Amino acid sequence: MYTQPIFAINERQELHQHMRNYPLATLVTTRGGRVDANLLPLDLSDRGLHGQLSGHVARNHSLWTDGSDGFDVTAVFQSPNAYISPRWYVNGQSSKRNAPSWNYIAVQARGRLRFIEDAEWMVAHLASLTASQEARRPEPWTPGDIAPDFLQETARRLVGFEIEIQELTGKRFLSQQRTDADRKSLVQHLSVEESLAARAVADLIRR
Repeated sequence: MYTQPIFAINERQELHQHMRNYPLATLVTTRGGRVDANLLPLDLSDRGLHGQLSGHVARNHSLWTDGSDGFDVTAVFQSPNAYISPRWYVNGQSSKRNAPSWNYIAVQARGRLRFIEDAEWMVAHLASLTASQEARRPEPWTPGDIAPDFLQETARRLVGFEIEIQELTGKRFLSQQRTDADRKSLVQHLSVEESLAARAVADLIRR
């Protein structure tokens, strides 16, 4: 992922926090000369130098049926994103030297995938994945809330996988090279857009 130093995210904690905030990742694989991309929720643990990802797919999913494990993958975690109009910049209007842009945050994790066929592992994985999303709810749901036989049946229909992250990079492209006046103007304009993603980007710029 091309990243200029001003936009780079280097701290492991910040990279991990972004991945946890937006766990639905685009998992890119290349096997047999074919490139495939799938949207999958991934659970992050702190194991290893850069962390470890775990996920699951149905047994009829191409990720499982297309061949054996031990292949390299890339997972991309992306925040809400928004178009930035040149009219929103305070500075440079008279010179007309502003161009359209796009604001977003993205983290890219590369590693090697290995499959796991273990019902107990799958139950623990599903519990961890749901706990990360339910934790702040007043009455969090857990796998313990469903019938045990249904949980075991669900676990048998799925195949798990783990990815030991070998390379982790991040990019925060939120107009931080612009002046405070420009950034304040962007927040004001994004906050009144119809798009919920645009409003979310306004919150990211505020931080």
